[in-house]
Amino acid sequence: MASLLHQSLQAELPPGSGEWLLAVIGAVAAQPPQGPTAPQHLRARRDLLEAQLIESGLAYGTGAQDPAVELDAEAGPGTRAFAHFVAGLVRLCARAAALSQAPWFVPGGDPEEGVRARRAQLLAVLAATGGEGEAAARLFASPLVLPSPLEKLADKTAARLSRRYLAERGPFAGLPLHNGLCAIEVRTCATVALASFGHRRISPGAAALAARSAVTWRCLLVELLAGLAQVQENGKGSVKGIEQVVRSQRLPAREARMMRRALQQPRPVSQLTPLLHSGALRRFALTQVLLAALVDRHFEAGEVAFVEQLASATGVGEGRLAQLEVEVDDFYRRHKDALAALRLAETPEGLPHALTTRLEAAVRDNLDRLMQEIRKTGELAELLAKAAAGTELTAPEKTKVRAQLLDLAKTIPALAIFAAPGGMLLLPILLKLLPFNLLPSSFVDPPPPTLALPEPRRKAGS
Repeated sequence: MASLLHQSLQAELPPGSGEWLLAVIGAVAAQPPQGPTAPQHLRARRDLLEAQLIESGLAYGTGAQDPAVELDAEAGPGTRAFAHFVAGLVRLCARAAALSQAPWFVPGGDPEEGVRARRAQLLAVLAATGGEGEAAARLFASPLVLPSPLEKLADKTAARLSRRYLAERGPFAGLPLHNGLCAIEVRTCATVALASFGHRRISPGAAALAARSAVTWRCLLVELLAGLAQVQENGKGSVKGIEQVVRSQRLPAREARMMRRALQQPRPVSQLTPLLHSGALRRFALTQVLLAALVDRHFEAGEVAFVEQLASATGVGEGRLAQLEVEVDDFYRRHKDALAALRLAETPEGLPHALTTRLEAAVRDNLDRLMQEIRKTGELAELLAKAAAGTELTAPEKTKVRAQLLDLAKTIPALAIFAAPGGMLLLPILLKLLPFNLLPSSFVDPPPPTLALPEPRRKAGS
């Protein structure tokens, strides 16, 4: 499986493409997980799937590093994180099929047909979760039929997963709401998978019911995080981040309105807890609030009080709450590399506003000195010229640029921003702010007399 995933994902395919998604599904379908030797009760299957959710990180809205996923060294953090997330999601569905002893997931039969059928049925479950119930039901029932709607469904499903995960807009991926939305997507998919493989068919009505339930979960999550933001020291920043995630998800109009209403007018915990009617939902709510509170590794007094209030209202005792805190902290510790990759954007346009604003201010305040220092460093000048011309820098070249920018930070402290994790993602912003033609010869000639950045244009009426 490792080699197949390696060959498939090394290809230069966008993570939101159907072909890319089918490559991941096909790799999992080639070697399905082992199932039980005897039929198991639905509750037992749920418990086993829940354990896998927690172990893989999918319960927290992100995929743990999958050893079978190998990507090109130049792949960005968003692409890497999305690859592991999708691989984990597909593995979860395959596990649900194996636990249910689904016909194509038990030993025996034609190997080639088995891979094709498993790939089609796994895709059908993902598609049904995304609202393509009718087409998914037909594909699930006849996974080997030709012509197959496989490619069309894969394109729609991949685009939706990429949008839900914000694969190309990584700054939001580190925000608690984003991870919570992904966790809800995973749980909804697991519910559809267990039902579909257990009953040997996909019910469009049942899939639609699961989707409506997911909308309720998402709105409850927004309310809880909005309530937490009210007691945080940087609560306004948290609310702004939630707004960004809601807008970037490009949700249906009705769902977007519901989520914005939940954000603007969150109900007290006492009114929300009666809606957390199941143990899984209560655990999910507490876990997500803990993730949001601990994401900066600092547990504020207001956050502690809010978490304790939620735990008390849901009947979770101090011992169980402490256990959840340990589990969440342990997850952050074990998967810190994956989570760090999610906290910064893959593209400069998506970088957190605070970082880009800081860089703009640094360049404006130190423009003359910065230009002078750049002209002194020939190699840095050459590399910046290469990047400005649209040529992708190699990893060693990026390392050299970062090192020399950090050396400049000794005289221009504001440039120390490049020392932050992911700081090199700010390089395209820097190139746009430097007001000269980045050609090698421009570093030889004296700077033109007017180097000041143009003042921002005022909008009409301002």
